[in-house]
Amino acid sequence: MQRFVKAVAIFLLTALAPLAASAQTSNLSKAAGRYVAGAYQGISNGVIGGPYATGTVSIQLAHPWIETPDGRTIYPYSTSLPVTIFNSSGSETLTPSAVSNCSSNSPAPCTITVTASNVHGQGDYVMSGTGGLYEAAFDANSNGGGNVVVDPSSSATATNVTNARALYANVGIEDEKTAATGLASPSLLLTAIGTGTATASSTLYLLSPGAATNAFINTTATNATFVAPRTGTLRNLQCTATTGGVNASSGAVTVRTAPVSSGTFSGAGITGTFGTGTSISDTTHTANVTLGQPIQIQVTSQASETLAGVVCTLQLN
Repeated sequence: MQRFVKAVAIFLLTALAPLAASAQTSNLSKAAGRYVAGAYQGISNGVIGGPYATGTVSIQLAHPWIETPDGRTIYPYSTSLPVTIFNSSGSETLTPSAVSNCSSNSPAPCTITVTASNVHGQGDYVMSGTGGLYEAAFDANSNGGGNVVVDPSSSATATNVTNARALYANVGIEDEKTAATGLASPSLLLTAIGTGTATASSTLYLLSPGAATNAFINTTATNATFVAPRTGTLRNLQCTATTGGVNASSGAVTVRTAPVSSGTFSGAGITGTFGTGTSISDTTHTANVTLGQPIQIQVTSQASETLAGVVCTLQLN
């Protein structure tokens, strides 16, 4: 009987070992094709030199890289990724205003410029300021894109998740911590076009590529260019034209949205003007939209207009 029980125990241990190993993914920065935020948050780097006074100061780090628990090396220091500097007198989360010598093969030391409220120096250490989320997104983008999972072990906040979705167009964020259900949300690119020369002295509305005709003649103010396929943030308006406008006022572009309840359009604050040029962009302004909300791209033309062949894109995060 004892031999039988021992044999069964050995069989169960052998059979369950792969399952146990597959469940232990907390130390894996990349598992099942996804980048795991929690694996990046505990990675530290040391402050060297100093002491560094309060105010705007350049702080030297021991090295320009961080190494994940599973042995992967990345170079995350940039003006887009906040860091937390820890010490006994006061820790603070800061976003560098400048970095130098913080990339692969750069001469030492790696230096980050921050505006600090506390004195820092030798013995302090630097870690992720977003629960590893921004570092995981940075890593994913550096490797051609992919999805980042915000696992329960990450200290990332809901605001961190929202902001991370706007970092890289090819990186999706699966929120398994701050939302009720995980959702992969890579950026979507909304495209609108107006073919041919714009009708002169008119307020025109671009159409989606799937419309029956995309001629640059649509003046129907109640038509939506597209409908928001999900709740998110519109940003990064980019427009090109095959031919520039007749004068400096030609081709004033305005992104407009309407509440689902009323359908009444108004400006969303994202704008640009072609003038006599052939491109515009607005990378500063954003607008929040909800699932199903109508969106328009409006273009105004001048007398004897020459603006033609307009294509506009909007990023939805």
